Amino acid sequence: MRLDVRFSGTQQQSHWSDSLEAILLDALERFQRRVRYVCLYFEDVNGPKGGVDKQCRCVVHLRRMPPIVIQDEDANFVALVRRIANRAAYRLSERTKRRTQKGTRRRGGPEDMSNLDYGTYNSEATQDLAASN
Repeated sequence: MRLDVRFSGTQQQSHWSDSLEAILLDALERFQRRVRYVCLYFEDVNGPKGGVDKQCRCVVHLRRMPPIVIQDEDANFVALVRRIANRAAYRLSERTKRRTQKGTRRRGGPEDMSNLDYGTYNSEATQDLAASN
């Protein structure tokens, strides 16, 4: 799984990107087979003013499925990435669960109907019909 981290409007610090990558990779570790690559885009909207202005957009590109896009804001980069990592893992687990349920759905067929006893059912129905008349 490849990870790309980009900063805009804020100074990139190597210790930030290393710890942020570790948080995200830890959350998505169990989905490594399904994830092609992840892009994290950070932006400091208001500049050095402070406040809840750090924005992160995470795009998880998957194999044979459409990408997952999550966007959020916070004042702290680490809290922001933890929340986005948890949301990405949840969305990915929901999507893979739906995909596996879709793939294992059983269709009705002659083998499913082999255990029905039509003779007993028909005779009971005719007896009930005769009794009501």
